[in-house]
Amino acid sequence: MTSDAIKVATPQVGEEEAEAVREVLLSGLYVSGPRVGEFEKEFAEYIGTKWAVAVSSGTSALYIALEAFGVGKGDEVIVPPMTFFATVSSVLYIGATPVFADIDLDDLCLSPQSVKQKITPKTKAIIPVHLYGAAAKMDEIKAIAGQHGLIVLEDCAQAHGTAYKSQKVGSIGHAGVFSFFATKHMTTGEGGIITTNDADLAEQSKVIRNHGMSGRDDHIRLGFNNRMTEMEAAIGLVQLKKLEELNRRRIENSETILSKVRELPWAHVPVPQDAGRQHTYFWCPVMVKPESGKEINDLKKHLRHYNIGFRERYKEPLYRQPVLKRLGLDYSEEYLPNVEKIAGNVIGLPNHPGLSRNDLDDIINILHKF
Repeated sequence: MTSDAIKVATPQVGEEEAEAVREVLLSGLYVSGPRVGEFEKEFAEYIGTKWAVAVSSGTSALYIALEAFGVGKGDEVIVPPMTFFATVSSVLYIGATPVFADIDLDDLCLSPQSVKQKITPKTKAIIPVHLYGAAAKMDEIKAIAGQHGLIVLEDCAQAHGTAYKSQKVGSIGHAGVFSFFATKHMTTGEGGIITTNDADLAEQSKVIRNHGMSGRDDHIRLGFNNRMTEMEAAIGLVQLKKLEELNRRRIENSETILSKVRELPWAHVPVPQDAGRQHTYFWCPVMVKPESGKEINDLKKHLRHYNIGFRERYKEPLYRQPVLKRLGLDYSEEYLPNVEKIAGNVIGLPNHPGLSRNDLDDIINILHKF
């Protein structure tokens, strides 16, 4: 074991990205130039949609898509209680009410059965999150949405390249949204994108991201300043060409580690095993079995002792976040059994494409010492 810490995530960028940014800097054209349009076109082709709309972040992609769909005050949007809070805050930004449905234990994604129980006459949309790189059960979610006339907005912030029955996520619902934050499968530093086959949604999203303007002078609706820069798009064009290889290495690293973790009597790996879903492992997730007599906090201490980084988020169901109460929303009676069992009990092991074989061996050996 080396004395250097093994990081849980690190951006995979190099000279190609640096040169792409340099070209933009020297061009003097930083916003609304050709690279954004080129990136939108290439990303849409990769995902398998007709259109993509690049924006300033994954969060802005979420609320712009909801705004463009016409979701607003008086509407309810069904969300999972275990994900990054942006899934919920985007609903709040546009004046709608988040309604929490439980997760399934096999994939930790939104439970279709729980979604059914949460639908009311006010329900307007469902946001399934493809958590940790695992695809949600999209056939069932789409069927439920179809029965009730609901919008399906896929949150793909952790699932660039994840596939569900041969379709890439982001192309299955009415629209998908991605984040390009530094730790994601591919990065533009910050940035996000909306993918869709709906021409009107794409057009309205472009208007909303640019101050609600049509042309140079006409503000036809309320909008935001949520444009992607030319520098971000230039990085994205390089990263997109690398994505399949980066994912291949991420998947290979994750499966190398998890194949050994599954041998350990204390460990549970919450990864769906069905052949119809290609997991891309934004997280390399591990849990500690409660019946083993060990605790997740003990595992964290063990990994810290040996300088092994790990992800630890989503420690409580999102319906307990204090901001909700301050906004006048009362979820004090909410109790969803699966998320109560899982939240705070999953960590993500290092699995990024930059890990060496020695790094992987060190991680596995340290886990076997626990």
